[in-house]
Amino acid sequence: MADRTLELLVAAVTGQAPSGAEVIGASVSPDRRYGAAVTYLPSASYLMDDVFELVEGSWQLHSGGSAGVSWTSLGDEGTSGVMRYVDEAPEDATAAVLTYEGAEYRVPVRHGHFLLVVWNTRYAGEPRITRFE
Repeated sequence: MADRTLELLVAAVTGQAPSGAEVIGASVSPDRRYGAAVTYLPSASYLMDDVFELVEGSWQLHSGGSAGVSWTSLGDEGTSGVMRYVDEAPEDATAAVLTYEGAEYRVPVRHGHFLLVVWNTRYAGEPRITRFE
């Protein structure tokens, strides 16, 4: 079911993005209520970092950001949310390895960029690139 939810998120993102935009990466929250996606518009060299909420079976824009590190509060308390880190990768890289809050993440590089998404975090500090593969 989670894979289908991710497929529907990517389809919704692609449907709402400008013509020619390509999805760098996408992720669905563990409770499948929220999604995060970054799209890249090559003609404008522009990254779009968006958080979506699943409302009555349809992905609706919750908030937006830009390249770099973004954190969005999810829920009423404002103490937990989703952190996204999108940036450029070296030309020959296929993956980025990053550390965040003591955990290591390996994320794919697509269209010269990578996207790290961490759900249910209080955002205690900046993620750090360990290496590119």
